[in-house]
Amino acid sequence: MTQAPLLLSVDNLATHFFSQEGILEAVDGVSFDIHAGEALGIAGESGCGKSVTAQSILRIVPKNGKIVMGEISLFQNGESVDLVQLDDRGQEIRQIRGGEIAMVFQEPMAAFSMVYTIGNQIIEVIRLHQDCSQNEARERAI
Repeated sequence: MTQAPLLLSVDNLATHFFSQEGILEAVDGVSFDIHAGEALGIAGESGCGKSVTAQSILRIVPKNGKIVMGEISLFQNGESVDLVQLDDRGQEIRQIRGGEIAMVFQEPMAAFSMVYTIGNQIIEVIRLHQDCSQNEARERAI
């Protein structure tokens, strides 16, 4: 059986937070691969690094945090992009966020607007990152 193409590879990721009290090793040595058609669930106790792992992939780690080790490789059209090497405020990562990779945060009341339906919010993200009509975006969202 042929394995589906690799979409995302996280290898030996470490993200630490720095404060006057010292260093907090929030993520230390995380590795996983995601292939086309796969879903990945990350489970663990509160504070074990699940959200920081996702924030690291999207390059939205809070200011006192830093990816100190590892690679995050996104595969697009046969090419690999190491997300760790991208400017976290640059155009390339901004296009990847929401266009290729997205995160729904733990607290849905903070992640979604109460004014708009979730469907409309997903359609808006699709239209921002893909060249398509309102109807095409709606079909993709469904």
